[in-house]
Amino acid sequence: MTQIDSHSATNPPLRRIGLRGRLAATVAGRRRLSGETRRLLPLVAPVALGGIAAVVAALWSFAVSSPDGHTIAAAAAFLLAAAIAEGFPVPLDSVAVGGTSLATVFIITTAVLYGWTVATPVAAFGMAAVELARRRELIRVTYNTGVYALAAVAAGTAAAAVHGSNLGQLAAATLVAGLAFYAVNITLVAAVVGRSSGEPSRTVLRRYVSQTLVPLGVMVCVALVLVVVWDRSPLAAVALAGPLASIVIYERRMYEAFVRLREVDRMKDEFIAIVSHELRTPLASVYGAAITLQRDVLEPKTRNSLLEVVYNESARLARLVDQVLSASRLESGGSSLAVEPVDASRVAREVVESIRPRLPSALHVDLVHAAPPPFVAADAEKLKQVLVNLVENAVKYSPEGGRIQVRLAPAADQVRFSVQDEGIGMPSGEQEHIFEKFHRLDPNLTRGVGGTGLGLYICREFLQRMGGRIWVESELGIGSTFSFELPRADTAPGMHVNAE
Repeated sequence: MTQIDSHSATNPPLRRIGLRGRLAATVAGRRRLSGETRRLLPLVAPVALGGIAAVVAALWSFAVSSPDGHTIAAAAAFLLAAAIAEGFPVPLDSVAVGGTSLATVFIITTAVLYGWTVATPVAAFGMAAVELARRRELIRVTYNTGVYALAAVAAGTAAAAVHGSNLGQLAAATLVAGLAFYAVNITLVAAVVGRSSGEPSRTVLRRYVSQTLVPLGVMVCVALVLVVVWDRSPLAAVALAGPLASIVIYERRMYEAFVRLREVDRMKDEFIAIVSHELRTPLASVYGAAITLQRDVLEPKTRNSLLEVVYNESARLARLVDQVLSASRLESGGSSLAVEPVDASRVAREVVESIRPRLPSALHVDLVHAAPPPFVAADAEKLKQVLVNLVENAVKYSPEGGRIQVRLAPAADQVRFSVQDEGIGMPSGEQEHIFEKFHRLDPNLTRGVGGTGLGLYICREFLQRMGGRIWVESELGIGSTFSFELPRADTAPGMHVNAE
């Protein structure tokens, strides 16, 4: 019925287990999986065996009843619809449990119209097909299939207790079938979540019930419409497939929009926190130096040292503001580039010479290229900003000192720039995220390394707009090499190089 994202502290071992009975496997590795399986086996085994027995009994009863072609066709149609709906759940923004599967609608409808002997195989085979297609673990497939089978039996049995085919009786049968399916489903889900997480099952059950009553009401109402229409004309009921598909597509798009809006809000809050922190430190340094400089008597050495603090921290503030403005222009599409032939070695030399006076004594930076590399098709100022960001990043993450090398070399119809350091490096899992906006290797400042998390994002965006690409190779404790390539000016269309 619905699926639950279970990444919270109250339910760490499971992932996406929901009212429709999805058993999520542990993500802690195969060694932990065996222990998890042993803990869940006393619950999984009887549910799985009960589900198998229910499916076998339903198929036997269905076969001996000599169903006509209409019933067989209806069972096949509902099975196909349930499998498709199960495979494409509808995310619900207003419900805390993630998403709703319209498969419940088709199972309840089958239970009301054709009884448990048809609803049980429809529910079990639909769930099993989706889980196997997703290559779920065997224990998860058997448990989820068992839950759906038992819930379908309950729905069909409850619906059979209501006799008659007028509108009121169909509504009553649909309501009790939906409640029976829900009761079995949610109870078994709460039981397995509680056993897996160590949380009392009653607590889990109360929480899940409070989160899923709204989608339950929606599913029962939709099922009632389908029951009434199908009872009058199956062909007319098939016409409901279009509106239902439209609802699913619309809801998924709306949910994606809500997710993007939340991400924007999160990034805004993160941006304010980062910039506030990054502004506070240089402002405090400048303020403290200014207060001290107001004294009438200061030794020349002290005065010069304080003036140097003011200069360095003011430059740091200027770079911070430049990064924020650059990121804002990139985001809004207002950043324009003037791509022209640029002397790559000259730009790299200027960057290296400008940063050397500000290096710690234990750090050294060298420019390395065997021969003057070809001109590149680039915006000179943006290329310089990219190199400055990468070299300053290397300095920042080399707290123990070492050597930084800026290398230039031709690479087919490109020119490759590399900035190699001997710093702290980064884990392999961080490398795919390092160019994302506001991403920092040391967000909690455990190593005392600050920054806005915008520098590498700006580098990537500038380079992509100039027809280049950037990547990183790093080993934790060894160092990192940031490399990027730009097209050679003599091979770029419309470029004319006049090398001096």
